[in-house]
Amino acid sequence: MVDTKLYVGVYQGPDIPQSFRVYAENVQRYLPGQGVSVIPFIDKRSLPKSVDVLWDIRSGGGNPPPHFLLGNHLPPLVVTVHGFAPVALNGWEYFRTLKGLIMSERYANRKRALWEDAHTAVAGIIAVSAFVKEEAVQFTNVSAEKIYVCHHGVDKEVFTTQPGVVPEGYFLHISNGEPRKNIHRIVRAFRRLRRNHNAQLVLKLPEHSARQYEGIDGVRVITGFLKADELADLYRRALAFIFPSLYEGFGIPIIEAMACGCPVITSDTSACPEVAGEAGLTVDPRDENALLEAMLAFCHDMKNRPERVASGLRRGEDFSWSKSAQCHVGVLRKTAQIGCRIDES
Repeated sequence: MVDTKLYVGVYQGPDIPQSFRVYAENVQRYLPGQGVSVIPFIDKRSLPKSVDVLWDIRSGGGNPPPHFLLGNHLPPLVVTVHGFAPVALNGWEYFRTLKGLIMSERYANRKRALWEDAHTAVAGIIAVSAFVKEEAVQFTNVSAEKIYVCHHGVDKEVFTTQPGVVPEGYFLHISNGEPRKNIHRIVRAFRRLRRNHNAQLVLKLPEHSARQYEGIDGVRVITGFLKADELADLYRRALAFIFPSLYEGFGIPIIEAMACGCPVITSDTSACPEVAGEAGLTVDPRDENALLEAMLAFCHDMKNRPERVASGLRRGEDFSWSKSAQCHVGVLRKTAQIGCRIDES
């Protein structure tokens, strides 16, 4: 009997960002049901060479896969690319330091040079959005024919609506606090809003990012770990979720909020409009007046909020981790057919 199971070696190296971890865990839980056996490894010593395909789940920030995955006589390599923010943004917007501004061009050129060395060893790229696919074509030199778009999903057992919950008059922002998340503009727009409205702003941020926003009138800062159901409750009770990022490869919080019945204000740039679709209120993230006007819309016109909620719920139905996993399996199986890499020198 022919074994049709696909054996996938999944690189899960150190320091995986939380958003990448959420992605990998949710996709992988659907793989066994689709005939895929996952063999995780963490370094060169534990790399499984007898699998059908290798999968690096953690290419973000413009980083190529680690060098030890690029050698010859290995199974074909698939890389999930989450984005190129430090390569695509200017230094001030990504690093927000003078040193970052000075060094950013050199940093970006270094990342592109590393991809130039690595791209011939990459058999396929999974881009988390069509936007990231366009960036991957531009920055990696991998041909578009080898780049496949597999959107993220949302955990529909956790991020759901709840009957009887009413908005409590606060705008919500959840992020890792990086400069590209644009929090300083959110806060500036909110402080102007606060002059004539009694709304509040809730910021869920890492502790190191949260300190600078503590003590601002109307701003409540939440730090520390929250369980998924606690995050869902924050979404449900918010007047709107505000997520005007300068750069997102996907933006999972957008669909988490929508699935919880929370309207979304987000960017008209990067992957945000692709994910939000017509359900989101999109604005220029660099325009503080546009952010203010978007927040004012929810303060002044509550009668249109139910329409936004309903539109968001419909949009959320377009994304699921099971659908994402099916897409991944298709890419992994197709790439596995390429066979082992050989030394062409």
